[in-house]
Amino acid sequence: MAHPVGYYSLSHDNALIKDMCETWGEGLEKMSESDTLWLIARIAHEAWLACDSDEPPSNEAESACLRLHELKQWEKIALIKAMVQ
Repeated sequence: MAHPVGYYSLSHDNALIKDMCETWGEGLEKMSESDTLWLIARIAHEAWLACDSDEPPSNEAESACLRLHELKQWEKIALIKAMVQ
């Protein structure tokens, strides 16, 4: 079972969080894999653009990106989870 959004210090005081929970459940457990991955990509991109650092991605990160095709789908999802920890 997924943790409720409050576990991550997210609150229904934010209208977007409230709407997402009403649509997909308190733990966002009703969100499809497609919606989940698409939103993760969009949120990550926006967060990266807003990052205070003007440091570009490292050569190692760019190399890893070019090799993502080597991973199975479940490995990509597991890698996302590992990086978020």
